[in-house]
Amino acid sequence: MKQTLLTLSLFLFFSFAWANYEKSLIETLTTIESLVVSEPEQALRAIEQLKKSKVQLTTKQRVKLIRHEVVANTYLNHHKVALNIIEEVKEIAHLASDKSFLWHYYNTKAIVYWHMDSIEESLDFNLKAYGVVKSITEFSQYQAISEGNVGYAFIKLGFFQQAVTYLESALAIVLTHDNVVMLASTYNNLGEAYLGIKNYQKSFELLEKSLAIRLEHQLTFHTSFSYQNIGLFYYQQEQYQPAEIAFNKAIEIRAQAGFVKGLLVSQLALVKVYIASNKYVLAQQVITAVIVTAKKQKNNTSLSNAFDLQRQIYADSQDYQSAYQASLLYQQTLEQVVSRKTSIKLASYLNTSEAISKDLNILELEKNAEIKALQVNSERQKTKIMLISGFCMVILLTIFLWTVQKSKKVIAKTNANLSLTLTQLQQTQEKLIKSGKMSALTTLVSRMAHQVNTPLGIAVTGVSHIHEKVTCFETLIAGGKVKKSEIDLFMTDLNKGCELSSNAMAKVAGLISQFKMISENLEAETQQEFEIFEHVSKHTDLVLILLKQDKPIINISGSKVRILGYPEALNKIFSQLIANSIDHAFADTLSPEINIEIAKVKDQLEITYQDNGKGIDSAMVNDVFEPFYTTTMGNKNLGIGLSIVYNLVVQLMQGNIQCIPQKGKGIMFCITLPLKVKSA
Repeated sequence: MKQTLLTLSLFLFFSFAWANYEKSLIETLTTIESLVVSEPEQALRAIEQLKKSKVQLTTKQRVKLIRHEVVANTYLNHHKVALNIIEEVKEIAHLASDKSFLWHYYNTKAIVYWHMDSIEESLDFNLKAYGVVKSITEFSQYQAISEGNVGYAFIKLGFFQQAVTYLESALAIVLTHDNVVMLASTYNNLGEAYLGIKNYQKSFELLEKSLAIRLEHQLTFHTSFSYQNIGLFYYQQEQYQPAEIAFNKAIEIRAQAGFVKGLLVSQLALVKVYIASNKYVLAQQVITAVIVTAKKQKNNTSLSNAFDLQRQIYADSQDYQSAYQASLLYQQTLEQVVSRKTSIKLASYLNTSEAISKDLNILELEKNAEIKALQVNSERQKTKIMLISGFCMVILLTIFLWTVQKSKKVIAKTNANLSLTLTQLQQTQEKLIKSGKMSALTTLVSRMAHQVNTPLGIAVTGVSHIHEKVTCFETLIAGGKVKKSEIDLFMTDLNKGCELSSNAMAKVAGLISQFKMISENLEAETQQEFEIFEHVSKHTDLVLILLKQDKPIINISGSKVRILGYPEALNKIFSQLIANSIDHAFADTLSPEINIEIAKVKDQLEITYQDNGKGIDSAMVNDVFEPFYTTTMGNKNLGIGLSIVYNLVVQLMQGNIQCIPQKGKGIMFCITLPLKVKSA
């Protein structure tokens, strides 16, 4: 009896201790979650202490803790660290074969890219997260979150109609769950989407619903998002007084919560309201505070927007000298933003159609192989039946005929299914190719507009500066008190302004000229039959004559081969390759040298171009032909030279080009061309 009581007491003691341990662990994780946004550094210290304590965590708790660590590092702008840490969740998901963990991996990675201002990358991972849980009942809440995130990303990319589709679907799911936070957030985002398509009545109804829910349940921090969108609504309606009130409420809440990134967004929106209502003093005060905070946080996106608005304030106040200085700061900051962002997404858009085509061709070959395998299997069955029929003529002959008939039906049904599948795949291929081309075109036009916008703004500022100086000089002439020193100063300012505007417009003209070369066809280009060895030799000699310094040694060897093609296109190919070697490869090369070898292989022409420069990292090889990809962004290089080469070789001359890295030994380009190029 005593032994039984002792055992029962020990059981109750350990059960009580375990319950307290579980409660303490849950409280610790809850505390960390509350600190992630407001005090990320403190959250990371708490996570480190929990790791050192070697507490046994469940797999779900481990994933949750890693997610908190990633988000905290993200809010501290430690983006590379965050991206490395999140890979642990991917490993856990593969080992556990749990789709919820894989969803957490894609969803959290999307958050990191969002804070890096890489909206397209964030959208890509949100779509992957959505694909993991789509149409799975037990993950309906995850599906709603992903649909909401995808919709919000579409809003920031300007695709408001697509955003409405995803957000309406998310709302339908959220209404079936008792989650007021998600419901208010979905109403708010859907209201912003309708605001984008100018359905103002629907937008305001949804925004009011969102704010009412958040106020009722005391979701103070979340109300800042409602006030932000309500401010945008009033701003678009040109009701500047209520817009100012709404933005100030959002600023107050976000400042108290320590949400610095959102605070900067609200302050920039308030500055636009002040400018629209001609409150330039208040606008200048707020924009100065934004610049200080953005510099401290190293938020170059907000900083560039702030300099752009500051330039507008100075220009509206006719302080053109200060506007010019703000324009220079805007340009410098914008170049930093551009250099930080890569062209990975653009490259994936441009290659989407080719990748899809290859995958579908592989599927088609696999289906054809299945058909042949079925046919071979049928013939084997026939052979076996014929051998057996010698022993049992009557019975086995009946079996043989029955088997053959059945096999034919199976083959016919299979062929019909495969034909239908191939038709569907071809239709899908066409749709995806069109979608990929449209996405690539949209991104390409955006990059071009971005490159041209800055020099145009500088040119306008320069002309405004000249106008101001001319007005001042006219005043001096009218007074009849013009001094020679004032005339000299006026001429100096005039020359500087003209030079600034001229250089900016020359840069615009140069950019447009380079953009035109991205086209896959050359205007007024005609086919000619020519001997390629002599043609390349003459052109490289001409290139060397035009170079004033840094002339490399160019060696040309190989066979004399005649081809029917586009000689001017070939000139541009070699000019771009030589310029690429000079700009990127020969910086530290004492004796720069280029070797060009020409050979005829069967019915094709093979050209090998190789320099002895510093070479290229093998990880960069797949990106060198993508538009706007360069390792020296901002140093007169736009990153379209090798893209032009690729279009000329592949699209116009119907050939192929490969980049072969040789680290420390230079770079090699292998070009294959047909001897007779078909006319475009």
